Amino acid sequence: MKTSYCPKTSLNDSIRVYAIILFLLCFNLAISAQVKSAEQDSLNIPVILIDGVEVQNLDSIDIVNFKDDVIDIKVIKDRKITELFAPRLGGVMCITTKSKKYLTPIIQKYEENVEAAKKKRKPNTIYIR
Repeated sequence: MKTSYCPKTSLNDSIRVYAIILFLLCFNLAISAQVKSAEQDSLNIPVILIDGVEVQNLDSIDIVNFKDDVIDIKVIKDRKITELFAPRLGGVMCITTKSKKYLTPIIQKYEENVEAAKKKRKPNTIYIR
């Protein structure tokens, strides 16, 4: 008959092992909680729309001329609106300007595309989309 050797551990040794395991679990939970809060903070940024065009940040805007150009600034913090821009939940900042500086290139590109599409059309042909 084969017998295995099982060393006897004292009560203090097993308490020490459980204390270390408990410490490691708590440490792991603390780290994961910090990571989640950092992720939530990074998602709590507002969406910035200037004349309907999304701008990543306000650093790229010429502030000196921008003050005179602004007509209206609205901050929207409605749940239905923020669902459209999820996961960014910091609200929506809508800025309306006189010059439409950010909207003008988009309109020009759209008009160029419409003109190019008109040139490609063949007469007496029906196009179905």
